[in-house]
Amino acid sequence: MSRKKIDDNVYNGILSGGVDAVLPSEVAEISRRQLLKTGVSMTAWATAGQMIGTKVALAQTTSYAPIRNLIWISMNGGWDILEVTDPKPSSTSGIDMSYTWGEARDIANSTDGSKIGRWLPNIAALGQDLLVLRGLAMGTTSHMAGSVYMDTGILSNAGRVNAASIPSIVASESVATIPIIQLNGGSEPQTDRGLLKPVSVVRAGNLELYRSMYPNGEDALQRKMAVLDYLRQSVTRLEGKVGANDRLSGLQTAEEKVRAQFAANVGAQLALTDSDRTLFRANAPQGMNNGSIDAVALALKMINNNISNCINLGFGGFDTHQSQTARLQPILTNVDFLIAKLVEGLRASGKLDSTLIVMYSDFGRTPKVNSSSGRDHWPVGGAVVMGGGIAGGRSVGSTDDNLQGADYVDPGTGLETTSGGVGAVQLNPTHLGGMVLELTLGSAYSQYRPYLQAIPALTRLKGS
Repeated sequence: MSRKKIDDNVYNGILSGGVDAVLPSEVAEISRRQLLKTGVSMTAWATAGQMIGTKVALAQTTSYAPIRNLIWISMNGGWDILEVTDPKPSSTSGIDMSYTWGEARDIANSTDGSKIGRWLPNIAALGQDLLVLRGLAMGTTSHMAGSVYMDTGILSNAGRVNAASIPSIVASESVATIPIIQLNGGSEPQTDRGLLKPVSVVRAGNLELYRSMYPNGEDALQRKMAVLDYLRQSVTRLEGKVGANDRLSGLQTAEEKVRAQFAANVGAQLALTDSDRTLFRANAPQGMNNGSIDAVALALKMINNNISNCINLGFGGFDTHQSQTARLQPILTNVDFLIAKLVEGLRASGKLDSTLIVMYSDFGRTPKVNSSSGRDHWPVGGAVVMGGGIAGGRSVGSTDDNLQGADYVDPGTGLETTSGGVGAVQLNPTHLGGMVLELTLGSAYSQYRPYLQAIPALTRLKGS
């Protein structure tokens, strides 16, 4: 076949996955101008941090490669802490809690007799891999402000802050194929806000497009590998003419990453098969939503295949101002099943101790049932943490019998102590955020996020 001159549309199409009909042997030499523009076309696969090269190195010379993966799960709407993190036997002041204490679940092998909500038997059975946070002082009953506070560790009644979300911070240090992905229901990652390194995000709605950029079949793979070979040769030739160049070096790094992803068949690993869904479909509660199954199954697959380091996903329906029991029971039953299966899948692959799972919500709900058999917004919250090698089978934090407020606790033990005692703390989302950063990026990273406070009661690992 005769060689033909390559134009910009064809060249960019080859790199972006839209053109497979042209091989490098069929085109003229890639021009310097096209090479220097290639970085834009290859950002579908290479993270911004890797493309920037020298500029990133100037901004930060220390690496904080994630020690653990993070699965960040938002329970959207403000969950009822009586039914999740903080079951109570009764109200000492006679508040009608309308709660059946006898149905609360004992955390298996608990070291302190802790319980969890009655509709969470499978999560309760996780025992030593389960840590419950109680009595988070939220300081707000706004959905937007509460969710942002949990996401960032910064409270703003406007619900908007100029700070990166905790998952984005973790992902910014990752070199995973997809540093962070937002799946169904997950909170919106807040990126490029004070991060030491830029981070790219793939959202569930764009996943099919992202997947289509990878070669499908052996012929497509060989063609795209041939394009990468030619690109590598062209960079080498140009460097021989003009010398070292930051943009060419960045392009070479991106080419190497794309090549590795193609060779590892990453495109196929981003697609779910019936086999991937089996764990989450077998014996599932009646009426389980297929979208929820797919989101959790994909989260497991991406962690197990080392495709992603940080995953945002979530579940909705927790804004239960009316018909509390009828609405909440099926939601928590489904969540309990799916998250326990996620833990089972991570344990089977040997990745549970290296993957921190955090479930949280906007805030809590009133202990008193309202006139519509529901509960209203309440500025005391809680969280559930699983895996990550944590010392589990216990709870940290405390509330009084009326859920009126968060008690002060000893930072070393997490147990209630005298209000205002020396060193005592009132737990809030900054402590959850500090815990996550210390367990995923290490304590040395704390200097960059001094507003997030890790305490020993939350960061203690098994065997320590």
